Amino acid sequence: MSPDLDVVLNATGPMGEWLWHRGFTHALWFGPVIGPVLGWLLWRWKGGRLRDWIGLAFLALFTHPLLDVFTSYGTQLLAPFSRQRFAVHAVGIIDPAYTLVLGASIAVGLWRGAGSRAARGAAWVALGLSSVYLLAGLAVNRRAEDIAAAQLRAEGVTQATVNAYPTPLQLPLRRIVARSGDEVRVGWLSLLSPEPIDWTRFEVARGPLVDAARETWEAGVLEWFAMGQTAARLETSSAGAVVEIDDLRYGLPGQARDGLWGVRVRLDAAGQPTGPGERFNRRPAAAPGELLAQLWRRVLGLSAP
Repeated sequence: MSPDLDVVLNATGPMGEWLWHRGFTHALWFGPVIGPVLGWLLWRWKGGRLRDWIGLAFLALFTHPLLDVFTSYGTQLLAPFSRQRFAVHAVGIIDPAYTLVLGASIAVGLWRGAGSRAARGAAWVALGLSSVYLLAGLAVNRRAEDIAAAQLRAEGVTQATVNAYPTPLQLPLRRIVARSGDEVRVGWLSLLSPEPIDWTRFEVARGPLVDAARETWEAGVLEWFAMGQTAARLETSSAGAVVEIDDLRYGLPGQARDGLWGVRVRLDAAGQPTGPGERFNRRPAAAPGELLAQLWRRVLGLSAP
């Protein structure tokens, strides 16, 4: 878990998490460079064979970012030489099933001894099951995109970009974002109950005011962080305007149009930003317990979110 110590950089400012989490500590060079150092320190502390500790530290640090790539968050595997974010949309950032399988194998090792046959067998089983789980997530996402694209074609939308994104705690339910020109459709699809997607449809805001908002540094950071999956909305008044830009990859049941977070830019009557963009987190429309219930009802196909 040591690559995730980069979260201390969240304190650098409102954009700190987006800028630094899954950055250089998640790059492919981190394990080969830091692994031997950490392995040597563990060897000095615990004894044993130096090569074993170096091998363990190297594998732990090298596979951490590779696993993170299987979520939608985006991981900078080539940092600091490239700011490109890599992501394949297999599993949610929070997925207890994956973690519990690995945790169970560790528990066996603590119970029966790390060098025991039972511990080794449990480790191989856990690695196999967890790897199959990731591959299953990829298959679910591709299938969800295919189903959504087929529904859009049946509805007369032949030129659309369709992306499916995993949702927390399970594999089957996907958040679908489909773009056709300036029109965006957002919906939910569970492969346990693949009913027709009930789309929320809206037009992305365009124009000089939105362009001015998007030119702010904060909006640029969001666009990079969200890997281009953003949508703007515009509210105007006699005093000026407010532009809100959402990250559409992440959302909550019952709030398909809204991303979990985004950037808000306030503009004056002349169309100029009155200050830097503000990061915001959207407030859920329901209590946590109700949100969880909505999520699982939708997974099982019992009701729409």
